[in-house]
Amino acid sequence: MMAVVRCLYFGCWNTAGHYLVGPGGGSPDLPAQLRYDLSRKLDGAFAPKRTRGGRIVWGHIDYNAPSYREMRDAEECPQGQFLRHQLLGYTLIQWWDRCQGDKRGACNSTVLLEGEHTTAEMLGALAIHFPHVLENLKRAGVELVEVSSG
Repeated sequence: MMAVVRCLYFGCWNTAGHYLVGPGGGSPDLPAQLRYDLSRKLDGAFAPKRTRGGRIVWGHIDYNAPSYREMRDAEECPQGQFLRHQLLGYTLIQWWDRCQGDKRGACNSTVLLEGEHTTAEMLGALAIHFPHVLENLKRAGVELVEVSSG
């Protein structure tokens, strides 16, 4: 018997504000601490930004780090451009996204899949579990494209 792999979405759910949800938009069945840790770490931290020098960067700004100015001055990549990461036992892809119910700056979407997965598996899980996210992107003319961080 195959193990069930948990798929989650973090982002705007047809309204302003970022939420961590399971398929269908309901609250995910997760331990409270994991739900808190994921939500706290996800908001815009993994979506790609481009520095003035053209380098792709991501992550929360560490105000004490030497790279603070570079991160602060980096610009969001176009909507739909994403990076794939590992976090707390999940593979995730995250992109800047103003198509899900909030058009303000810094809006982002994230798909998380329990375990380690390829980009194709991540996109497949998105299509199966959160098809309306793809429909909203398509209506806005936004295509999901992986960018290289190297």
